[in-house]
Amino acid sequence: MFILVVGGGKVGSYLTRSLIGAGHEVVVIEKNERKARMLERLIDRQVAVVGDGCDPVVLEGAGLERADVVVADTGDDEDNLVVALITKKKSKARCIARVNNPRNRQIFESLDPTDPVTVISSTEIILDVLQEYVNAAGTTPSVETLHLFGRGDLRLVKIAVQQQSPLAEKPLSEVRFPHGSVVVAINHPERDFEVPTGDTVLRPGDEIIAIVKSGVAEQMFSLFGTPA
Repeated sequence: MFILVVGGGKVGSYLTRSLIGAGHEVVVIEKNERKARMLERLIDRQVAVVGDGCDPVVLEGAGLERADVVVADTGDDEDNLVVALITKKKSKARCIARVNNPRNRQIFESLDPTDPVTVISSTEIILDVLQEYVNAAGTTPSVETLHLFGRGDLRLVKIAVQQQSPLAEKPLSEVRFPHGSVVVAINHPERDFEVPTGDTVLRPGDEIIAIVKSGVAEQMFSLFGTPA
């Protein structure tokens, strides 16, 4: 089985060593070159790709298209969410996401229940889940098909930028988003997912993916001129 791990920190390092010891092929994406080299010294094997796992080009270069499983194991839950979204769009791999802040667990668990992402928080649980996948008859996607959903105090919402939207053709730095909202990714119809910056310009057809607190979703839809 080919497993792509995004994040080469302490958990990712021990996970990689355990998986290689079990006979799996593993590639690790780590943006910090020093950590990447430390990981390779730890396991005495060249397995690291230095780059940003939120970049679709980096993921594809590391072998995303042929991956059986992608493990989003960074120290940032928003980055893990973006990795999961790109995995769904670009491959048929199963997706396992590490959640660092327990309050964010509900965001991942609220994904489409018919096609759920597997949410984990420890190396042992990841290994147990992977063992189940190895013993399964086949491999099918296990990350969400994104739509509007929510539970509890946090929601993950997707908002399309309409042609007539007051925010169309504006950079994010000029948009006053409501308090309690964070834009984590933008899905471009003809391009890849993007982790936005203040210079990112909103275009008609783009889909904004944001984490919002309870009660803020309606304000976000109103801001974009889109019915909730």
